[in-house]
Amino acid sequence: MIGLNDNMIEKESAKKMEEYANDERMHEIFDLCEFKKIRFKVEVHAGPSPKKVAVEIAKTYKPTWVVLDRRMKKDRKFFLGRLSCKISRIKRDNRVQELRGKLGMEREEEKEMAKPLTPYLPKTSPSQFSYAEMIPGSPPHQFSPTKKEAEAEAESEIFEIETIHTQWRCSSKKFTSLCKSSSSGKVHAPAETSSGGDSSLSPFSISEDFKTSACSICHIRRPYVGWRRDFTYAELHAATDGFSGHNFLSEGGFGSVYSGEIDGIRIAVKRHKLASSQGEKEFRSEVNVLSKVSHENLVMLLGTCREATHRLLLVYEYVCNGSLEKYLSRTASRPLSWEKRMKIARGVARGLQYLHANNIIHRDMRPNNILITHDYESRLGDFGLARTQYENSSETRVVGTLGYLAPEYAEFGKVSTKTDVYAFGVVLLQLITGYRTTDMIFEGESLVGWARPLLKERNYPALIDPRIADCHDFYQLFWMVHAVEKCLRKDPRKRITMNKVLEYFNHVMDGDTMCNISDLSPAESCTPPMNNRHF
Repeated sequence: MIGLNDNMIEKESAKKMEEYANDERMHEIFDLCEFKKIRFKVEVHAGPSPKKVAVEIAKTYKPTWVVLDRRMKKDRKFFLGRLSCKISRIKRDNRVQELRGKLGMEREEEKEMAKPLTPYLPKTSPSQFSYAEMIPGSPPHQFSPTKKEAEAEAESEIFEIETIHTQWRCSSKKFTSLCKSSSSGKVHAPAETSSGGDSSLSPFSISEDFKTSACSICHIRRPYVGWRRDFTYAELHAATDGFSGHNFLSEGGFGSVYSGEIDGIRIAVKRHKLASSQGEKEFRSEVNVLSKVSHENLVMLLGTCREATHRLLLVYEYVCNGSLEKYLSRTASRPLSWEKRMKIARGVARGLQYLHANNIIHRDMRPNNILITHDYESRLGDFGLARTQYENSSETRVVGTLGYLAPEYAEFGKVSTKTDVYAFGVVLLQLITGYRTTDMIFEGESLVGWARPLLKERNYPALIDPRIADCHDFYQLFWMVHAVEKCLRKDPRKRITMNKVLEYFNHVMDGDTMCNISDLSPAESCTPPMNNRHF
């Protein structure tokens, strides 16, 4: 009987952990803490008494502050008698009441925090604080709203996030304001400058040219379109703390990328490997391409450093949530929702369509080169291999990434916009399946080789990532499978264009359910197969 109970407890604990792992709101908190370099962990512990379990676990962490949720109101004396740290509780009206300060301070059981769990009501005494200020290092002035902001906040949606021992309640808009802290020394709200100001003192201006000019979570904003300048090596060395390990972001085929900060603006610095004729060529190619293009779904080039005694350096805008690669794997702890996958894919399609409209071929379309914000806006990067369609397309040196190379490119070195379309089809297939091209599950087949018969049969259950099998839009999936199939056709002449791919996305994501996408042949039905309609 004891063994049976242990088994049930283990199953219930695992079930609760799975709920937290799949909770979108928990993901938002995790992303915020990851950005702030704060360790965030959810644990589920079982026992005959919640308060005893909570105290036992709290002691193992040697906390400096414990916050009790509403349900533990009656147990506050129990915690006060067994924990020596600062203890507060959340009241029914969402206010934080300090039960006791740090060890040695007078107990203040009736000392109530006048400010609810929002950052926007003015303080009435130095000892009062809001939930937002529980995050250490947040300057108080950053939580002072304008009248307009305060009115908007009053109308914003309220949500609750419940963990095993605490319950946090805040508005969805106010939650994003927690990222404004500058305690890490890395993120600052950009200062406004007058039109007559000295640009050398504040070289970056903030962009209003793009609809997505700022991330709603971390508030990192984009510099103005077209703003570029040359940097000195000393500037970039200082901005990246000497290209230190803690600022390292990624390693690519042509060099390393580091994060940094200049005048309060986050930047990413690509440090090319020791110069060679090929490295110089790729460097010039990237500068040439990015100096000619500007689109909300492309990474923005801010400047270069060409000092002869140092490596070649490119300076980009910093994209806050890393690359798509880290989210693609069925073993990833936090799977992307179907809505986020679609949003990312459409952003990539827009960026690629823009390049093709300007006669530019990317040539290295893959998840590592797709950067995303915390809002899951996608931006294409790494244009070292990019070229115009008018350049010689008969070169025999094949560059790119295995698994994303179109057959005609891998075999004959023939490159065109259709090679990008093929690679996009692979990325879209990854977003649907949740697989990486390197996952060892295909019994010797590539991801595309494994998927081709399933695409032909329209075997949707076998294609969809099982972690989102019950929470995706079947109509959208139906059309995305069509798009993948047409992108991955072996004959490049039969592949659709990125214009057509974008039509697919615009039709299915903007609510138009009429089957009027023009490139479908008459033989291809617009009705999903009957045997799969249970999806």
